[in-house]
Amino acid sequence: MHFWAGVSVSIAALVLFKALEVQHCWLWVLTAVLTAAIGKEIKDLLDYGKFDWRDAAYTVIGGGVGFLLSFS
Repeated sequence: MHFWAGVSVSIAALVLFKALEVQHCWLWVLTAVLTAAIGKEIKDLLDYGKFDWRDAAYTVIGGGVGFLLSFS
């Protein structure tokens, strides 16, 4: 699930930043994915008492899809 969440966040960010013609689009896509991954785990830490680095890593790996597409 985290992988696909990362894919979704990265593609949504990619579409948004490309539509706005933002310079250094790849950097903003990467920032969006990292923010989503770490933010979700911080929420889990506060709600359930557990921060799972593996979940964050799977989100970032999924986000790599949009990150790679941002160079096209």
